[in-house]
Amino acid sequence: MREGSILVVSNEVSITRALRLTLAARGYEVTTAESVTEAVDLSGAGKHDLVLLDNDGSPATLDACRQIRARSDMGIIVISSDSSEAKKARAILAGADGYIAKPFGVADIFALVCANTRNAKTAPHSGVLVS
Repeated sequence: MREGSILVVSNEVSITRALRLTLAARGYEVTTAESVTEAVDLSGAGKHDLVLLDNDGSPATLDACRQIRARSDMGIIVISSDSSEAKKARAILAGADGYIAKPFGVADIFALVCANTRNAKTAPHSGVLVS
């Protein structure tokens, strides 16, 4: 059974590989991108329920959140090595639905993924964001 479609965006091969394998094993269709520019382009296709956006520390990640949010109600979870409250707040204000700091456990990321894809399945598609 297909659980949902997830776009994984990271320039770290090990993170991309681990997320792809873990999520695919749990029934998710996984697409990968190596840059936030590619992620913004792919998010416009409307085929993903969620994007896992690895924050490389650049302002481009927050810009990508804003651009994706402007064109889609798909879930956005930012993954970052910075666990500061200010970084989390900036990501949420830019349009992210969740934020998880590295290193993270599989159970932690999977819980966020399940919650966000569940919301995507049950939310009315009226243009209203549900988180």
